[in-house]
Amino acid sequence: MLTLQLTFPWGRYYAHPWGLNPTRLREAEWPPSPWRLLRALAAGWFRANPGQTPSPALLSLLEALGRELPEIAVGPVTFSQTVHWQPNFGVTDKDERTAATYKRTRHENHFAATGSPIIFRWKNTTFDEEHRCLLDHILDHITYFGRAESLCTLELVDDNEVPGDSWCLPCWNDGKPTRRISEGCRDVFCSDPLDFQADDLWSRRGDREQLDRDQAPLHLVEDLLQHQPLPDGARWVSYEMPESWPGKWVVRVPKTTRSNRISTSPAPRIAHYLRFSLQCRIPIPLKFTVPLAEQFRKKALARFGSANSGAISFALSGHDKPEDAGGDHQHAFYLPLDTNGDRSGLLSELHVWCPYGFTQAEIAALMQVQRLDWGRGRYPIRPVLLSIGDSVSAGCPVATGQLSSCTWRSRTPFVPPRYFYRRSLHGAKVKAKDAPEHQLSQCLRQAGIDMGVDIHRLTPDGTAQRSIPPLPAWDIVRAPEGEDQPIVAGALTSVHVPPNSSQRETSRRIGLFFELTFDAPVIFPVPALGHSCHFGLGLFVAASDGWQETT
Repeated sequence: MLTLQLTFPWGRYYAHPWGLNPTRLREAEWPPSPWRLLRALAAGWFRANPGQTPSPALLSLLEALGRELPEIAVGPVTFSQTVHWQPNFGVTDKDERTAATYKRTRHENHFAATGSPIIFRWKNTTFDEEHRCLLDHILDHITYFGRAESLCTLELVDDNEVPGDSWCLPCWNDGKPTRRISEGCRDVFCSDPLDFQADDLWSRRGDREQLDRDQAPLHLVEDLLQHQPLPDGARWVSYEMPESWPGKWVVRVPKTTRSNRISTSPAPRIAHYLRFSLQCRIPIPLKFTVPLAEQFRKKALARFGSANSGAISFALSGHDKPEDAGGDHQHAFYLPLDTNGDRSGLLSELHVWCPYGFTQAEIAALMQVQRLDWGRGRYPIRPVLLSIGDSVSAGCPVATGQLSSCTWRSRTPFVPPRYFYRRSLHGAKVKAKDAPEHQLSQCLRQAGIDMGVDIHRLTPDGTAQRSIPPLPAWDIVRAPEGEDQPIVAGALTSVHVPPNSSQRETSRRIGLFFELTFDAPVIFPVPALGHSCHFGLGLFVAASDGWQETT
């Protein structure tokens, strides 16, 4: 048995189904095709061995994989797209182009967004040590899958670590792979297990007799455009998708609904958590946490109010608290994060969690936020929904009463609710009663955590055993000095300023990174504490899911 795991760090997979005109495309290829995987393996070998003819070991490896249809494991997926406009001259003659006005052509860039790895498993294929070493060498040279935007990692894994309830299985009829018309099946482009040769991945069989093996063949795709739609040794095969496809596995964005009146009866709350992937052409630094969270909230509120005759949602806004909402911090937390504890210091996901819960109308408003403007509008961010439910995704560090740990560390700077320094930052002194540690302990008690705790500031240099998250992610400044506290670095970060706040309140304040150590495991009922905690600041994660101690 051989098992390969394909992971997309950016959470998206760009690829057109083989032979389909892009203008007719409605969604990206899914699941990723075994034919594309074989082509990637061949390309990885040629990249590692430039100018060489295929080795016998490579040919035997590819043919062994191509003569069995693999099983494919997938997770939840969202089909989405980005749109850009290409300027052109239309039918203007070359001599007249100096005076011509540009027209625009619409291009749709379709992709599949998923946070789960894709598993390919060949149950009847085994390799000796030589072929496994060759495969490991090839996998190191595969950096993208499909289009170049689909950055990926491809690795050999132990089959015991693979989930067993989400498999896509090929359809067979009388011992031959077949196509089947069914809502529960999708067509996948595969090698033909009954008629496949390794050379089919890069050349046509009719040209091989005339082609010298030492000469590079014409590019396969260009050659096929002139002769035939499909390469030799390949065919379309229907794969039976996992049970409850597509309802359980495909996350759809609802269409905009407008209502002329508001129901007098309260709507049921159907979910507490949504997870979005932030799709952007360039990396997004962590220091833009609050501006992105504020913008997402503002657009969701605008869509909710537009669809519900100007109604105000407590879950989305935190205003007009209902009687059944309980204590504080029951409305939505908007938490931009990096992916699963990645230390890159870049935002790639947005987690929205609400203890009170969301109604269907509120979920629709969140899912209909199509664009966040960043970099003065030059770099739009597309939020793409990855999952929705009552609890956070597996492996997500957001604390919602599910994680327990003796040690909790800052993921984003904790900003004390009250100013803790006087006058300007230069030469400032900490107020004796407003030290950040004292304010943090007060926030812990207000959140229901009344256990004894040791609070340590995290430093940016290598002199201590603990360090803060990646320095380039924040504007590091010298924090004011307290009576009994050493001078340590803090982050000058953007904070949320309510519209009705005093004009004296600044939009940038100093936050500090902390480590909290309790005598016994503690469950955090809310993910963040302090100023702007509903917009991503003051986020604490359990030590097992956050940054580890460094020396």
